[in-house]
Amino acid sequence: MPRLRLYELALLAVILALSAAQFYYWDARFTDNELAVGGKGYVSDEVWYVASARNIMLKVFHLSPREVGGYGYTIIYNSTLDRARVESLAKEYGVTLRLDYSKLNGFYAHSTNLTALNEFLDAVKRVVGVGDVIPGWMMPDASGINTYLNLEHPPLGKYVIGLTMVLVGDYPLYWRLGNMVAGVLLIFLTFLATRRLLQGNTVAGLAAAALLSVDPLVRSLSSIALLDVYVSLFTALSFYLALGKRYGLALLAAVIGALFKFNALFALIPLSLLYARERVEKRFNLLDFTATLLGFYIVSGLAFLAAQILASLPLISYLGFTNWFKQSITGAIAWHTQVKCSGNGCPVSSAPWDWFAGVNPFTLYYFPGGAAVVAVGFWPVWSFALVSTLALLPGYLKGKTAFAKSSCWLLGLLAGYALLWAVGGRTQYSFYAVQFAPVVYTSTMTILATFKSTDVLQVLRSWRDFLAEAERTVGRLLLLQ
Repeated sequence: MPRLRLYELALLAVILALSAAQFYYWDARFTDNELAVGGKGYVSDEVWYVASARNIMLKVFHLSPREVGGYGYTIIYNSTLDRARVESLAKEYGVTLRLDYSKLNGFYAHSTNLTALNEFLDAVKRVVGVGDVIPGWMMPDASGINTYLNLEHPPLGKYVIGLTMVLVGDYPLYWRLGNMVAGVLLIFLTFLATRRLLQGNTVAGLAAAALLSVDPLVRSLSSIALLDVYVSLFTALSFYLALGKRYGLALLAAVIGALFKFNALFALIPLSLLYARERVEKRFNLLDFTATLLGFYIVSGLAFLAAQILASLPLISYLGFTNWFKQSITGAIAWHTQVKCSGNGCPVSSAPWDWFAGVNPFTLYYFPGGAAVVAVGFWPVWSFALVSTLALLPGYLKGKTAFAKSSCWLLGLLAGYALLWAVGGRTQYSFYAVQFAPVVYTSTMTILATFKSTDVLQVLRSWRDFLAEAERTVGRLLLLQ
């Protein structure tokens, strides 16, 4: 593969720098707006991941967050709260209070003087039954949030957020630094994967990276502290490694991605198909192909379980192995394969195929005036990628290696979500779709780069032959009845 020219490196650097600036801009905008409207600083499902990250750092690792602009305690009480008395104590010690919690039996106390804040806390304990104290940024308003560990998802994402709190600062702008880095790396890997897939086509790689960098779904998920951009990152890494036939490392990348969220394992579907096809390429045999797939999934399952245990050793020490396994493995699998919320008051869920048409998007945030940030990609491109892949599939699989590989990954990931839907996991949200984003833009550039006008007749003939064979098969089945 040819080396990058200097101007190509410069263009790539500009794309990555502008992406980082964009992610930071939106991160800062969310932060500033939340502070301006008197919110608690959290955007969308950050309430669960950031709060659990803070709890894990405090309760499991015994690490306190680095506080920014003063000191704060979320004080959880287990008796009747004498608001007037607490407000009087706050005034006495020069402490600022937030008493606007409705679901959590708690309030937030803040001061620039740590000694005064601790003296206030001691005074409060004499008049109110205090059950827990969480230092750092104010906790979200949710019942039991002070003990919540988000065990339905693996721990690596919370470790990243938590370490950012400890090392950089427990402040909304900083919670999302890991996501910004992951977003930039995702764009870089998409460039590499597209260029590798198209045999050194740097223009296509730069175009894929540039389009991905301005995709609104990627922008949003790289600017708030959700876990899905990490899933997308390790899916892109697995894709890139698989294109280089480094299947062991590609499997490892998918397994590491599953330490953020289980759906990273859907990358194993296309990966296994490419691996098995490679193993039996010279002389295809269905039995050998099936046996190779089976062996691949056994190894993957063992690697997944080993990685989950290794990453969760601190939680296992804290909870006990049996309790951890019930909540983080069997309980998590049951939670993901059922309807989690339905009816009024629940966020809008969607089917996986909806994501390619921008249907039923999940609302991430509302700005003043009603402007909404929704989790949806640039759906005309997404629709083009999926529809073109399906339309070209019969005629392109033979002799179009790049298309075959990109379509395998696109449809393989979709098959994983469709399977989850079929077994009962109907509560899926459009922000999950960011896992598809690198493959969508790689597939789009692959189709555009390899399509020729003469291919139209080939595709039409392939569809004619396919439909004729389907008709004959149906006829034979009817005769058997």
